[in-house]
Amino acid sequence: MPERGRSADPRAERVRTRLREAALTLAEERPVDEISVGDLVSRADVSRQVFYRHFRDRDDAIAAAFSHLFAELRTTADSARARILELFGFAAEHPALFRHVVPSTVNQHVLVTYRDALRGPCEQIAHQGMGVLDTITAIPTDAVTRFLVGGFTEVLRSWMEDHDATDLYTRAGAALDTVDALLGISQA
Repeated sequence: MPERGRSADPRAERVRTRLREAALTLAEERPVDEISVGDLVSRADVSRQVFYRHFRDRDDAIAAAFSHLFAELRTTADSARARILELFGFAAEHPALFRHVVPSTVNQHVLVTYRDALRGPCEQIAHQGMGVLDTITAIPTDAVTRFLVGGFTEVLRSWMEDHDATDLYTRAGAALDTVDALLGISQA
């Protein structure tokens, strides 16, 4: 979701940053459906008028916070496998943040944003596996990429919905090992 009132003014960016940080902090503390615009403006120490210059509503602010968060996480890993494990590692370190969006209307946006973050590394893995797949069938690389993204997103979604699960990083590693084995990718 694009943020409202995008301005190059550094002061406006500081306000958006405070509002995004407030949204993530509150989402870590309690379910998204229990957060109000009043909570966001209070935590960010801005007025409602300022809030509405930047976001349409609470869900827009929280969705923008997750989008920004994933955009920041995209640059640190050097391999597709490491990138995927980094994404799952972050979620595993912040289970409440991810699980508090499940019953909310923001849930779908978070999963779409997560899929977007997975797309690049899954495309790399698909390209690596095409040597094996091409000997079996003529399947387009983008179809393999979509399949991988969907599978990894399902790993996250199922974990988010199971509030007792503590094994997200292990689940992601097992999924990657399975993909590597099926696609003949060596981790040497």
